[in-house]
Amino acid sequence: MNIEECRAMTEHVHSDGAGMIEHRRTPARPEGGSWPKESKKIQNVSRYWRLSFAASCLGIGLLLSAPAGCDDRPSTVAKAIPRVRVFVVGKQATGQSRRISGKVEAADRSPLSFGVKGTVIEVIVEPGQAVAEGQLLAQLDAEPLRLQLEEARAHLSTSRAQLVEAEATYRRTSKLFKQRGASQKEVDAATASLATSNGDLKAAQGALEQAELDLARTNMTAPFAGQIVQVLVDPFQEVTANDQAIVLQAAGALEIAVRVPETMIREVDFGQVVQATFPSLEGVTVKGLVTTIGADSESGNAFPVTVRLSASEADLRPGMTASVTFNFSAYLDGRTVYLIPLSAIAIDAGLLAPTKPSSEQGSAGNQAPVFVYDSAAGVVRLKRVAVGDLRGNEIEVYDGLQPGDQVVSAGVTFLRDGMKAAVWRRR
Repeated sequence: MNIEECRAMTEHVHSDGAGMIEHRRTPARPEGGSWPKESKKIQNVSRYWRLSFAASCLGIGLLLSAPAGCDDRPSTVAKAIPRVRVFVVGKQATGQSRRISGKVEAADRSPLSFGVKGTVIEVIVEPGQAVAEGQLLAQLDAEPLRLQLEEARAHLSTSRAQLVEAEATYRRTSKLFKQRGASQKEVDAATASLATSNGDLKAAQGALEQAELDLARTNMTAPFAGQIVQVLVDPFQEVTANDQAIVLQAAGALEIAVRVPETMIREVDFGQVVQATFPSLEGVTVKGLVTTIGADSESGNAFPVTVRLSASEADLRPGMTASVTFNFSAYLDGRTVYLIPLSAIAIDAGLLAPTKPSSEQGSAGNQAPVFVYDSAAGVVRLKRVAVGDLRGNEIEVYDGLQPGDQVVSAGVTFLRDGMKAAVWRRR
C-alpha cells in the first residue's frame, strides 16, 4: 500500500462516515435552537473514529513509502583497526644480571663486653645514642678488683724482698765456696733459691699488671665513635667476661650482607663492582665492592658475601633492605641473548610457564607470551619465547625471537592471536 492508496481509503472512510452520520442525523435543526443531545453524541463519536482511522492509514503509508533499499541493506559500522607500538628486536645482552636481596649493616659493628666478672652498677647510654671515641658507656662495681690490686702490690713487695735476700745468700755462698768455706751443695741451693725468687718477682709483677687491667675494665668505654645499637645489661646484673653488654656500630661506613647461591659463587670475585638499590629509597643507586666471600655455605647452599658501599646516602641506615645486582658476562658462554621491554609480555595471553632449561638456554627456565607483528599479513601473531632475568625495565630472551622481529610493546592487553593491526608511527 502506498501513500496514494492510503489517502484514497481515508477519503472513502470520510465519505462513508459522513453518510452514516447523515443517516443517523435528525432531519433538521430547529431555528434558533440546537441539536438534540443524542445527535451531538453520535456526531462526536463519528468525528473521533474518522480522525483516528485517517491518522493510522497515514502512518502506514509513510512507513510503506520509505526507500525500499533500507530493508534490503542492513546498516554496517566499519571496525577500526587498532594501532600498536612495536619494538624491533636487535639489542643484545652483554652479560647476565643477578639481583640478590640483602641487609644494610654498619661496616664496623662491635659487641662490647667488660672483660671481667662483676656486678653492673651503672649503664650510662641508651639505644640509638651517638657516642664519641673513649666515652664512658657503663661501669662495674670496682671494689672487689681494687682489693685484688692491693693484694697484688703486697705480693710484689714480698717477692722483691725475697729476691734481695736470695741474691745476698748467693753472693755470700759463692765467696765462701772460693775460700773453701762452703760446699758445692750449698752453692747449688743458693743458686736455685735465687732463680726461684726471680721467678716469683716476675709472677708478682704480672699479677699486679693484670689486677690493674681488670680494675680498668670495670669501666666500659667506646673504642670508636658511633651509635649504640643495643644495651643488653641492666644495673645490679651479674656478668661474666664473655657476656655481651652493649653493641656499638661505627658511623659512616656501611656494607651489605648477601647470600649468593652456589651456582653463582664461582663468578663472584674480590673487588667486583656491583650496584645496590633500596626499596625504601626511590631512585637511590650506590656502587659497592665485594670485600669478603665466605669459604663455607650456610643455609640453602648459599655463601655469605659482604659488599662495602663506596658512598653512603644521608637517608641510608643500617637495617634497611637492599637489592644488589651482580653482572656476570661468563653466563652467556657465547650465546646470543636479546633484551625486550618488560611491557611486551602479554600476561593476559597466558602466565609465565616454567620449563626445563636446555643447554642452549642456560639459566632460562621460563616461557612468556609476546605478540609479534606480521607486516606482510598486517596481523599480530602470539608467540612464546624463552625468557631469563629482569634487567631494569627489560627482560632477557634466550629463544623464540630473531633480529628484526617487531614485538608489540604497548597495548598487548587488547590483542588476540591473528588480529588485524597497524603499526603506530609518530607524525
